[in-house]
Amino acid sequence: MNKSVDFSIDNLPKQWQYVKRNLREMGIMNQTEVDDVEVKARLVVEEFFQRSINGEFKEQIKAEEYERSDERADIRSGTYPRLFTTTFGKAKLLIPKVRKKNQEYVYNLFAKYQRRQRKFDDMIVLSLLLGFSTRKQQRFFQAFIGDSVSHQTASALLQNLSDDLRQYQSQPIEDKYRFIFIDGFWVHIKEIDIKKRPILFALGITKDGKQEIIAFKLAKGETEEEYINFLNDLYRRGLKGKALELIIQDGSEAITAAVNTVYPYTPRQRCYTHKLRNLMQNIRYKFKHRAKLMKQASNIYKAASRQDAIKRFRIFVNQWKNLEPRAVKCFQDEFYNTLNFYDFPKEIRSAISTTNHLERFLEEIRRRVKIQGYFKNERSVNLWIFGLIKHINLRPIQQPKRMLQCESAK
Repeated sequence: MNKSVDFSIDNLPKQWQYVKRNLREMGIMNQTEVDDVEVKARLVVEEFFQRSINGEFKEQIKAEEYERSDERADIRSGTYPRLFTTTFGKAKLLIPKVRKKNQEYVYNLFAKYQRRQRKFDDMIVLSLLLGFSTRKQQRFFQAFIGDSVSHQTASALLQNLSDDLRQYQSQPIEDKYRFIFIDGFWVHIKEIDIKKRPILFALGITKDGKQEIIAFKLAKGETEEEYINFLNDLYRRGLKGKALELIIQDGSEAITAAVNTVYPYTPRQRCYTHKLRNLMQNIRYKFKHRAKLMKQASNIYKAASRQDAIKRFRIFVNQWKNLEPRAVKCFQDEFYNTLNFYDFPKEIRSAISTTNHLERFLEEIRRRVKIQGYFKNERSVNLWIFGLIKHINLRPIQQPKRMLQCESAK
């Protein structure tokens, strides 16, 4: 029997050693080749960085090495070594020196006195957000990359994230979103006691199909007041809704009331997936009716047009209103708001008919919350969610070419 593989935080460096051993035993690579892969990757990155530095220095000094030129800004005077930590390990770079020192030479690769690649710092912060202690991350990166930061530096990087969070929560919001999805989910917070609190999210899709988490807010509850405050903050920061064509939500009455208050003239799309779930929960004779009833209800939203969907809906109601009155009454409530996606081209209807795009993002958050378990306080929740927003990539929505051409013409 094969031994199970333990990918726990403390065991990951050891597992990498097992991977290398297995590659050797399977004859795919020998030890020298495995080591060479790591070394070659680091050398390629180091060479790329060195060429970048030399190129930028040449542009600033305005002359090639040994070139006589009236435009030369200074005279070369050798180099000095500088260690720079990247996600591939430590790179030893040679930084050009000059004699006169009458100007400061800057490089896109790093700022003055910077010793680590920004992406490496981001990886450290992400490891902390995913549950590493400051000392565990030190052992982890030392094993994989050959370099790490102290736990004091790791804590300072996390504090820098706090500054970014404050800016994120107060910066102006560009009024560029065509669609907005609104929803929330609950987390456990341990302060005096373990309490459940909701986090409200707004996901926007721009005219070119780009998805972005516009904002999030740790709230006291999923109440009308909290959602109004949340949407009012978006409005105050610049999201006036001039480009907004549709707001997508589930069946929450609190969200409905908040949207009607802040964006009263923007159509709402009630997620038909949630609508079908509510319908199924209200079926009385589940064994006898559920399969046939749910198939017929689902087919309503597969109609080619709004008119066809309404026709199917009426047939559905007439057939089931006496057999399942409670389920049909639930389905009739706000049914017309589940059809607003038909006002848009067929190519994007599936993207805006449900809250699935935001749900997929929230599922990524939930998956990581299970690792965390609970949060110590409000600050840790906000930092944790903000850090994940920065690192979870949202795929753009494919827009019909003719629509993109129309937008470009405007």
